[in-house]
Amino acid sequence: MKKFVAVITVMGWFSTSDAQEFTFKHERDVPVTKLCTISMADLEVEATLSSKFEAPKPYSRVEEIKKNLDKQRERKIRQTLHKYKESPEERQPEVEASFIGLNAVPGIPNDNNVAINNNGDIISVVNSSVSILNENGDYIRYYSLERIVDGQLSNLNRTYDPKVAYDPDNDRFILVFLQGSTSNDTRIITGFSQTSDPNGTWNFYAIEGNPFGGQTWSDYPIIGLSKDDLFVTVNILRDNESWQKGFTQSVIWQVDKASGYNGNDTLYEDVWFDLKYNDEPIWSICAVQGGSSFSSPNMYFLSVRPEVESNDSLFLHEITDTRLSGNATYNLRVLQANKKYGVPPSAFQPDSRNLLQTNDTRVLSAMVEGDYIQYVQSTIVPDNGHSGVFHGFINLATDEVDANYIYSDTFDFAYPSIAYAGNSSFPQASVITFSHTSELHFPGTSVVLHNRVDGNEAFFSTVSQVVQGTMSIDRLSDSMERWGDYTGIQTKYNEEGVVWVSGSVGIPFAQGAPRGRNGVQVGKVKVNNTITAVTSDEMILLAPNPSFGELNFLINNPEDQNLTIKVYDMTGKVVRDIYEGSLNAGQHELKLNAGSLTIGAYLVSAVSDQGEKLGSFKFVVGQ
Repeated sequence: MKKFVAVITVMGWFSTSDAQEFTFKHERDVPVTKLCTISMADLEVEATLSSKFEAPKPYSRVEEIKKNLDKQRERKIRQTLHKYKESPEERQPEVEASFIGLNAVPGIPNDNNVAINNNGDIISVVNSSVSILNENGDYIRYYSLERIVDGQLSNLNRTYDPKVAYDPDNDRFILVFLQGSTSNDTRIITGFSQTSDPNGTWNFYAIEGNPFGGQTWSDYPIIGLSKDDLFVTVNILRDNESWQKGFTQSVIWQVDKASGYNGNDTLYEDVWFDLKYNDEPIWSICAVQGGSSFSSPNMYFLSVRPEVESNDSLFLHEITDTRLSGNATYNLRVLQANKKYGVPPSAFQPDSRNLLQTNDTRVLSAMVEGDYIQYVQSTIVPDNGHSGVFHGFINLATDEVDANYIYSDTFDFAYPSIAYAGNSSFPQASVITFSHTSELHFPGTSVVLHNRVDGNEAFFSTVSQVVQGTMSIDRLSDSMERWGDYTGIQTKYNEEGVVWVSGSVGIPFAQGAPRGRNGVQVGKVKVNNTITAVTSDEMILLAPNPSFGELNFLINNPEDQNLTIKVYDMTGKVVRDIYEGSLNAGQHELKLNAGSLTIGAYLVSAVSDQGEKLGSFKFVVGQ
């Protein structure tokens, strides 16, 4: 094995302007022996699922922060409950399908993830099972993780944290999950399908979860694919300690995909470890997945300060080349977002005895398209104290990070995931899915569309619900329920604007049962990117139409001049003055609160002081 250590000085934002230092180590060609080749169709189909295992609970300052936040929110909610009213939903994006992703009872927490190939074969994974379905929601097969490599790998008795991905470049699936939570038995089970058929033959390997010896094990995998490699990040923990107190380091495994697809007897992998900043290990590293296509040859990763009350720091990792090249290097930049994230409060549901855990504010999902990375994490929303979604938009050319909160004054949002939903005209369109709940609404799964035109502010659609729950989650003996540590999302690569998601929903254990559990929901989401191209004589509508709330639109002003912008009803009567005065040359974004207008059709028009009409558009205020 070849080993090297690099110490590099970098400049970046991190609570100080002083030069900061990062270090890392790298092991090449770590041998992993093939476990087995398994035909899924030859395995016995299982009808039930064991849910005897519960992931470790966190203990640290995060819990102290949450307790304080929860007390503050409980007082506020009891005082203002009667004031809560949610606006009617505009179905943008459109939910075209929504069905149960698992008929059995999942483990605790759900840990939802999903992948779909171009033929419409779906793999839905949770703790601790794999379901294969078609696009109509019909079941093809079901397996527990313990049985997937049945007869080939012994002692699979603690399987959890599954992740699945579809590789459109090779028309194959990759499945990763963990076995064991002590140094005595800790393995990262990695499977590669031999064809596009998820019910066909797979090649399975086991990566050592304790690669450095001692009493440590691997937890919480995140996977990402480039054109050539599979990347798996895990957190290395000490035995018999919580996942925060026992944390030692996060590592990145870099695997050559071709050797796994081909079923080579030995799978050679690299591991990047001792990833430190100011001599402190960086915790929880999220792979940045390619958007419309996979990246090559480099791969990005993101980390934040997930345990803090308020922070704006962002760690941008990069591995610069493929495993096969032997030339890959590791780089780290520290960026600063224009808004702050922080540990979110616990989430309320109608059963006030049981709150839902929202965990910390680690980066949960990320994608890259061109020179821009988008990422999402859970956060406290500073304006209202709710749990919401933090959406970051990184300009790789300038290292600027434009962040926004996705939130509600009624709902709590958590566990977001993001995927590409754009086209060549609008490459930064994305769909964000997340779990939702409130003291008035049972837990469910939602989606939001993000879009923007280069050089302009972000647009976020209203929230569309993939599924609304029918019961509060009540599975554990204490008052803090595990909601689901992540959600799943994937672009349908051969259907423009189509994204598939998987998430948690509160449902009864059985018909008429007095207690609720986490259900698994899979949904198909379709978006239409209708922002028109920018020209010198157009106003561009950015917001959904019809609308019931805030409309965003662009005006392209060809020169410095005085403009008058007004809203007219269909009789030609002026109903709203938007802007009157001088406006510099260039593109400007304006806002209109359409919620106070009565239902009907309206026209927005912009006219110069010389009487020249600069542009107009029609919009509808819906019910």
